[in-house]
Amino acid sequence: MGWEVRHGGRRYLYRNRRVNGKPVKEYLGADDRFGTGVLLAHQLEQLQAQAAERRRRAREAHTAFRERIDDLLHATASANAHLRTLIEGTLYALGYHKHNRGEWRMSRELTHLKNALEKLKHDTEGPKPLIRFEAPENDAEAIALFAKARAGGTEAKKRISALLRERRWVDSFGNLGRQATRQLIRRAASTDPIWEAAITEHVTAMRAELLGANPTAIEELLVRRVINGWITTHALELELTIRPPASEKGLEYLDRALGRAQKRLTGAVRELARVRQLRAPAILAQLNVAAAQTVVNQTSGASG
Repeated sequence: MGWEVRHGGRRYLYRNRRVNGKPVKEYLGADDRFGTGVLLAHQLEQLQAQAAERRRRAREAHTAFRERIDDLLHATASANAHLRTLIEGTLYALGYHKHNRGEWRMSRELTHLKNALEKLKHDTEGPKPLIRFEAPENDAEAIALFAKARAGGTEAKKRISALLRERRWVDSFGNLGRQATRQLIRRAASTDPIWEAAITEHVTAMRAELLGANPTAIEELLVRRVINGWITTHALELELTIRPPASEKGLEYLDRALGRAQKRLTGAVRELARVRQLRAPAILAQLNVAAAQTVVNQTSGASG
C-alpha cells in the first residue's frame, strides 16, 4: 500500500496484491482537502497490522503444535524401541529365533515340547458331548435334575435313568442312530423349517417301508444306516449340482466325498439284503410249521 502522485501533484492511494499469482495494483482512494485518503490509509494500515499479527500467532501456534506432536512421536518411538529390545531378549531367552531376519520362529525343541503338551492336554481332558440334550421348558423337575447331574450330583445321576424311563425319553435321547438322522436332516435343510419337515416326513415313510412287519434288531440298525446314507448321498449330490465349488480342488474333494457316501449307502443296502436272505429260510420254516398245524387241526376236526 502506498501513495502515488499524479495529475497535477494530487496523491492517490493504491494497494498491491496478487490475483491468481499475478501482481495487481488496486485503487483505494484519493487525497482530498477533507483528509479522507489519509484516514483510509491509516485504517488500512491498522487492518494490515492486525492481519500480520494473526498470521504470526497462527505460525507460532502451528510451530508449537508440530513440536508437541514431534515430541510425542519421539517418545513413542523411544518407548517402542525399548519394548522391542525387551521382547526380543525375552524371545531369545525362550528359545525363539528370527528366520532370515524376518519372522520369529520357534526352535525345534520347543516345537516338539509344544506338540507334546498339546497332545497331553488333548488326552487328559474329557471329550465334549456331540449333542447336548435339554429338558422341555415346561418340565421344571427335569430341568433341575439335568442341571444337578451335569454339576456332578451323585443322587441326580442315579435319578436320571428312572426319569428317562418315566418320561419315555430313552429312545429319543439314547438312540444314536436316530440322533444322527436328525442332525443330518438339519444339516441338509440348513435353516429352512419347511424343507426340514418335508425331509423328516419322507424319511419316516421310507424307514417304515424298509422295516416292514416285525423287523429284527439288526434290521432296524441296518435300515437306519441306509436312511443316513441316503440323506448324506443326496445332500452331497445337491451340493454338487446347485452350489459346486469354484476351485478345481474343491470340486474334486466334493466328488470324492460323494463317492465315499455312495459306497457307504451301497454297503448298507447290501448288508440289509444279505440279512433278509439269511432270515428267509427261518420265515419259510415258520410258515411250513403253521401250515402243517392247520392241516392237522382240519383232519382232527373231520375225524371228530
